[in-house]
Amino acid sequence: MVNLPPEFPDSSDPNQPRPATDNVPRSDRRILDFDELLALVLALLGVGAIFWWGLSRNDTFAAQTGLLRRQVDEAVPRLFGTTEETTPERFQPRSLEPGQRRPTAASQDNNSQTQTGGLPSLGRRSDQPRRAVSRGVAEPEATPIAPATVPADQPATDPAANSAAAPPPLDISDVPESHWAYPFIVAMYEAGYLPAFASGQFEPDRALNRGDLALLIDQAFGDQPDPAAAEFSDVSSADQVAPAVDQAVAKGFMSGYPEGDFRPNQLVPRYEVLVSLGAGLDLPNASNPDQTLQAFVDAEAMPEWARNPVAAAAENALIVNYPNRDQLRPTATATRAEIVAMIHQALVNQGELPPVASDYAVPAL
Repeated sequence: MVNLPPEFPDSSDPNQPRPATDNVPRSDRRILDFDELLALVLALLGVGAIFWWGLSRNDTFAAQTGLLRRQVDEAVPRLFGTTEETTPERFQPRSLEPGQRRPTAASQDNNSQTQTGGLPSLGRRSDQPRRAVSRGVAEPEATPIAPATVPADQPATDPAANSAAAPPPLDISDVPESHWAYPFIVAMYEAGYLPAFASGQFEPDRALNRGDLALLIDQAFGDQPDPAAAEFSDVSSADQVAPAVDQAVAKGFMSGYPEGDFRPNQLVPRYEVLVSLGAGLDLPNASNPDQTLQAFVDAEAMPEWARNPVAAAAENALIVNYPNRDQLRPTATATRAEIVAMIHQALVNQGELPPVASDYAVPAL
């Protein structure tokens, strides 16, 4: 407690008037003691420190306030199930981050496509720099996708109808590299000499019929201009193999039977494949068929009329025998791999393809 000078009245008496301090002599005025001075100095220092801290943290406080406001604006639509965008009136512009310059008038003109608050519009050009958001993540640049248009004069197509009309693209992944005919099949496939099959797969060990042989011959040896329609009792114009049969007959590779039928579903033996290739390539007759066919231990199994054409095919290196090169197996049903290998050798004979290395290709006899 501070003691009053004796000449001052008792301050506890409300009826007693307090004299003005201006009339009190300077020597009689109260002097603050050490504790009061220390408390006053500390209070002034605290107020000054708080004021200085507030000035130094103005930018950071504004940035944090803007971030909090944006997070609230983004969370409110999700909470209440609405997707309304933030309006410019409610959007709070972001303060500058450390090291970021304020845009000049020229840069503001160049960025006229930018939305309020610095967010890029969907039409922003790719040469405009990205601006970093306060979270340190670059804003994604959206690319508008133009809707697909169909010309008015182009009729609409039905994908199901197209898939039904044309077989799927050929896939030879079912032919392993260890398969004996792999070199022949790959060479034919890469050169475009193989047609598309109904299954989409190559199926190398599948036994083929005469219709399948016509399809392979048609693809490998090109089209005959305006071939005459082959009139067979068992092949109608609506059959899928009819165009290939017409081509194979017109080019001289195949013919019908004396009864007037073609027999497209009849399995084709190996010797018939060689006879067809020799006829289509117009190979000359063998000079000595019996001597040529002595290279094969089972040549006697084929019909007599086929000996000369098969011998001509042997002299022109068209024969491929698997698993033994000296076994012709003339009456065995030909597989797709065997027929493709022999057609490959025929294309090599015509200079259309280079030869491939194989232990089963019989050299010219």
